[in-house]
Amino acid sequence: MGPKIIQKQMRLKNLLILGTLILLMQCAEKTTSDYTIEAIFASESPVIDGKDDDSIWQQVTPIALKENHSGNEVRESGLQTHVKACYDDNTLYFLFVCNDPDIWAAFTQRDEYLWQEEVVEVFIDVDDVRETYVEIEVSPANIIFDSYIVDPENINLPATARFNLPGLRTGVTVQGTLNQREDLDKSWTVEMAIPFEDLANLTTEKVGPDTEIKLNFYRLDKNQGKEPSSYAWSPTGKSFHKPSVFGKLVFR
Repeated sequence: MGPKIIQKQMRLKNLLILGTLILLMQCAEKTTSDYTIEAIFASESPVIDGKDDDSIWQQVTPIALKENHSGNEVRESGLQTHVKACYDDNTLYFLFVCNDPDIWAAFTQRDEYLWQEEVVEVFIDVDDVRETYVEIEVSPANIIFDSYIVDPENINLPATARFNLPGLRTGVTVQGTLNQREDLDKSWTVEMAIPFEDLANLTTEKVGPDTEIKLNFYRLDKNQGKEPSSYAWSPTGKSFHKPSVFGKLVFR
């Protein structure tokens, strides 16, 4: 066997090895991202009124959402979004503060398709089944969409919208004028209270601070005269429904 044939076989072998490595890297999708948010214990639970003046919220360090498609920081202060988390013995709490010059919401009924307008969202996964998780959306008008996702690639909207979290409580305040599109608004604030027991499922029958909870936070912003924007804590690039990049909730 001549040198040229041996070299050709070696090149072919190296190409096969390289192709295999690339394929393995593409398939080896992470189970979670490196993002972590800390929830601190609230000895006095926040009042769910859509205000950030509770003493517990003053003690929590916020996390910022990024541009979902690029993963870049949101540099324009008037569009930034921050999220805080805390908990007590029975309930998980989230606070969103959304800077927004044009605050509006047309939907008025629970489980309408809020993502078509302006909304904040949290996806919460309490088990080891990546494809199943709770989705909660809240609009500036304090309208709720809550669902249980079982197949992120093929979501049956009518079926999943029938799911309700019985103990979910939300509150919203608007620093501006809701649905007055011609004026300049400042921000809107959302509080969520989610009972741990509402997050339990057949796989994880008891949920609490000892549970490994994976999650992600999002916001859709659609201001008049501008292109719609989407923001995420752990950016997904495209669809929000990408549980492989969910971050982790750490209880302190």
